[in-house]
Amino acid sequence: MPKCVVRLRDTLDIQHSVVVYAESLYEAVVRGLNQLSDVGWESHADETIKQVEVEIYQEPTRHIVDVPKLLKWINQNGMSPRQQTQKKKVEEVARGAITEEGKY
Repeated sequence: MPKCVVRLRDTLDIQHSVVVYAESLYEAVVRGLNQLSDVGWESHADETIKQVEVEIYQEPTRHIVDVPKLLKWINQNGMSPRQQTQKKKVEEVARGAITEEGKY
């Protein structure tokens, strides 16, 4: 579950924030509101919470890509329409960086 920071501003313009772990945006909002309530934050009777801000932090992903294999993959036919679309997009982005000999 990603780490999320849930923030809200009350009617006195005070910002409150908590850290929660959730699998979805809505789950983070509910967990955040519950945790704020658990630590003593209360909205005023006439206050309606209109917005809650959520920041989601995920672990970075690292990939090492062999460029000749990438170029070979781009030039092969896609096995599905989705893969063909992905290849076309990558090819268009790479077109400006690849020389006529097929090298970067």
